[in-house]
Amino acid sequence: MREKSILTDVGSMTLPHRLRYMFEQVRGYELIGSRNHPADFNLVRAEYINTRVRVLALLFSILTPLWIPVDYFILPESSFGMMAAARLLFSLSLLALWVKASYVFSLRHARFRLLMLMVIPALFHLSAQFILGEHLSDARLASYTFLPFLIITIHCVFPLTLREGSLLALITIFTLSLDELIQRQMFTLASLNNLWLLAVIMSIAIWAQLSQLHMQLKLFEQATTDALTGLLTRRAFMSLAESELSRSERYNRTLTMALLDLDHFKVINDTYGHQAGDKVLVTFSRQLKDVLRATDIIGRYGGEEFIIVLPETRLDEAEQVIQRVLDTCRETPVQYGNHSIRLTASAGLGEVLVDVQTSILYIDEALYQAKDSGRDRIIKVAGERKLLTE
Repeated sequence: MREKSILTDVGSMTLPHRLRYMFEQVRGYELIGSRNHPADFNLVRAEYINTRVRVLALLFSILTPLWIPVDYFILPESSFGMMAAARLLFSLSLLALWVKASYVFSLRHARFRLLMLMVIPALFHLSAQFILGEHLSDARLASYTFLPFLIITIHCVFPLTLREGSLLALITIFTLSLDELIQRQMFTLASLNNLWLLAVIMSIAIWAQLSQLHMQLKLFEQATTDALTGLLTRRAFMSLAESELSRSERYNRTLTMALLDLDHFKVINDTYGHQAGDKVLVTFSRQLKDVLRATDIIGRYGGEEFIIVLPETRLDEAEQVIQRVLDTCRETPVQYGNHSIRLTASAGLGEVLVDVQTSILYIDEALYQAKDSGRDRIIKVAGERKLLTE
C-alpha cells in the first residue's frame, strides 16, 4: 500500500516537482553542497583534501627551483634574475603551505588551503607574464604558456561539491586572466580561444571532482550505515558519541544515552521467520527516526539492540522521549503477511558522566534490569553509581 501511495503521489506531481523528487531520490543534493553531509564525512574529506594539498605543494616546491638552470640557458639575461627570484618565492610559498596544512582537518581550513594551492601558481604565472613579456613568443619558452592548463588539471584530484568546484574554478580562471584584463586584451580572439579551452578543461575537472565525491559518499555510507536498518553501525556510532561527549564537556552540557532491546525477538524469528524479524527491525528503526530529533544519534548496537545519544537532554527529559518510543512500539503492530506482530521494547537510560564505553556498561546493566523486571519499561542508572569509576 505504501509503494502504491508513493507512485500515486509522484504521478500527480507537476513535471518540475517530479524532476525534483527524482533528484532527491538519487541524492543529487549531496553533490551540490555539503550542508547535508555527515560531520564525520566532512572531517574525512577535509583530511583527504589536506593530504593531497600537502603532497602537491611539496612536489611543486621541490620541482620549481630545479628549472632555474634551464632558465639560465633559455631566458634573456635581463629576465633571468627576476624569474629565478619568482621561482624561489613560489617554491617557499608552497613549502609554507605544506607545513601549515600538517595538522588541520576542518573542512573550512581544507578549502582555504586548496584555494591557496590554486592561487599561488596562478600568481606565479601572472608574474612570469609580466617578467617575460614579449619573449613568451619564443618557442623555447612554450612551457610557461602550459602552466594555466596544468593548474586547471590539478583540480581533478580533489573530491569537491558542485558549489566548491565552481567557485574554485571561477577564482582560478579569474586570477589566470588578470594579465589579459590589465592589458585590456581579454576580448581578443587569442584570449577568448584560451579562455574557452580553459573552461572546457575545467568542466571536465569539475565532473571528475563530483565523481570522486560521489564515490567517497557511497563508500562512507557503506562503512558507517547498517545495511538493513539504515542506522549507524556500532563503530560509526561510537565515533560520533565520543565527539558529542567532547562537545558536551567543552560547553558544560548534559549528554544522555539509552540502550533499547526488542522483547522476545527470538520468538518472533522462530515463529514467523527471519524475514519477519528483519521487517520488525526496519519498522522499529523507522519509529526511532520518527520520534527522535534530527540531532539525536541513533545506532544499531547489535542484533535487536539499539543505542541512542540525546545531546543537551536532561535525564528526566530523556525518560519522556524514550517512553514515547516504547509507547509507539507497543501501539504499532508490524504487519507481516496475514500476521499482525505486536512488539514491546525495554530500555536502560543514563547520563554520560565518565566516558562513552563505561557509561554503556552501566546502562546495559539497567537494560537487563528492565528485562528482569517484566520488560516494556525503562530503568534509569543512578548517577552516584556511575561516579564510582572516577
